[in-house]
Amino acid sequence: MRYIDLHCDTIYELTDHPEKGDLGRSSLQIDLEKLAAGGALIQDFALFVDMGKDGDPWARYEALLGTYHREMKKYGDWFRPILSAADAAACEADGKLGAMLSIEEGGVLGGSLERLNRVHEDGVRLITLTWNYPNELGWPNGTEGEDKGLTEAGRAVVEELGRLHMIVDTSHLNDRGTREILREAKRPPVASHSDARAVTAHQRNLPDDLLRLFGERGGLVGLNFSNHFLGSPAVTSFLGREDIDFSAGPVIVSRIADMVRHGLHIMDVAGEDTLAIGTDFDGIQPAVEVKDASEMPRLAEAFLAAGLTEAQVEKIFWKNAMRYLKEML
Repeated sequence: MRYIDLHCDTIYELTDHPEKGDLGRSSLQIDLEKLAAGGALIQDFALFVDMGKDGDPWARYEALLGTYHREMKKYGDWFRPILSAADAAACEADGKLGAMLSIEEGGVLGGSLERLNRVHEDGVRLITLTWNYPNELGWPNGTEGEDKGLTEAGRAVVEELGRLHMIVDTSHLNDRGTREILREAKRPPVASHSDARAVTAHQRNLPDDLLRLFGERGGLVGLNFSNHFLGSPAVTSFLGREDIDFSAGPVIVSRIADMVRHGLHIMDVAGEDTLAIGTDFDGIQPAVEVKDASEMPRLAEAFLAAGLTEAQVEKIFWKNAMRYLKEML
C-alpha cells in the first residue's frame, strides 16, 4: 500500500552524521531503498533547527538546506519536488516518489515575512511554527505561556502562509495557539506528527476538543511513531529484532499495537478523513517495531487486523494527505 509521510528528521541526521550514509543508502530509517520497499508516495523532509543549540537559526537552516539540495542533486531523478497541488496530483497519477520540504522551528523566520517569502522561494511548503522553545510566533507545549495564543507576528505569518499556499503545522504548538488557528485561520492546519492525549497523557499529544476541530475544519493529524507519545512500555526482548540491544536492560520500543490504538481514537473523535501518517523517523529513539520505512506495510496490516476496511486504511496511509495537499498547495 502506498503512503505519504508528513514528517521525518533524515536531513538533520545526514547533516550531522554523514558517516551514516546518504539518501540513496544509509543506516537511517529513511533512504531511497527503504522508501521504495515500503511503498512511499510522498516523503516530507523537515529541516529541524534546535534553537537551544544553534546560535544562529538562519545559518543552521541554510546548512540543512544545503544538505537537502546536495542529496537532491545526487538522487533528484528518483524524486519529484512537491511545490504545488499539481505536483502532488502527478505523484498520484504516475507513482513517482515526491519530496516535500518543511521547516521544523518557526523561529528560523525571526518573525520576518521577508524570510518567509525567502524560504518559499527555497521550496519550503510546510512550517512547524514552534519546536520546544518559545519564539517570535508563539509558545510550545510544556513551557511558560500555555495561557497565550499566537503573537501578532505569529498571526501575520499564518496569514502569509495562507497567501503563499503553504501549510501551517501546529505540532509542538501549545493548545491555545492551536485552538486559535483552528478557529480563526482561513485555511485548516496540519499537526504533522502528533498523537492522542486521551490515550497517552503527553503534553505533545492533542486533546479531544482539538482533534474534533481538526476534523471539522478539514485538517490533518499525522500519527507519530515515537514511544514518548504512544505510551509504549519497556520490553526486555523483542522476538526477531537483532538490531535492538537489550544487554543494558529493558528498552522502550514503539509498538505497532499502540500506533493502532492512537489511530483508532483519532478516527473516532476527528473522523476517518483526518488521520494521516507523520512517522518522525530518524527523530525517534531508541527503537520502533516498524523499524524503518521499508516496514510500513506492517502497520497497514495491523489496521486491517483491527477491523478497518482497506478503503479506510488507504485514507490513513495516503488519500487523506493527498486530498489535503491538493487543496492547500
